[in-house]
Amino acid sequence: MTASGRRDAGFTLVEVLVALAVVAFALAALWKGLSQGIAISQGLPDRLMARWVAENRVVLHQARKDWPETRTYEGSSEMGGREWFWREQVRETEEEALRRISVEVGPGEDERDLASLEGFLRQPREETPTGNQGPGNQGRGNQAPGEQRPGGQGPVEQGREQP
Repeated sequence: MTASGRRDAGFTLVEVLVALAVVAFALAALWKGLSQGIAISQGLPDRLMARWVAENRVVLHQARKDWPETRTYEGSSEMGGREWFWREQVRETEEEALRRISVEVGPGEDERDLASLEGFLRQPREETPTGNQGPGNQGRGNQAPGEQRPGGQGPVEQGREQP
């Protein structure tokens, strides 16, 4: 048979190169996706710890029934064997009996970008003695059932005021 009459049994060089380029692009996209996934999962424990520190700061104020002044506080807390630096900004709200607290946490004094959380603090109720100390009302004053008496209104622990 002549060259023009025989049947081609394989791929041409151009077809092989096009298929190879398609596979290379697909593998590059897969590699980039896997790299990003690994980077995200490696930072997850740090972000989780920072989030817990932020939650602890808000819950601490709520549990102590703090009513901090409207300003910025900075400090550090230890969690997971590491020191985490936090910044709290306390602001007024439209409601006089509420204050907004924003907490930012990070691994360094200048890095507070791993976690941020906002919460609200309710102004503690004033204790007023009542003459009615009957059953079911043992010394609670004007507090709602199940509510604890407010504790001290001391400064934020391990923190310092920022000018």
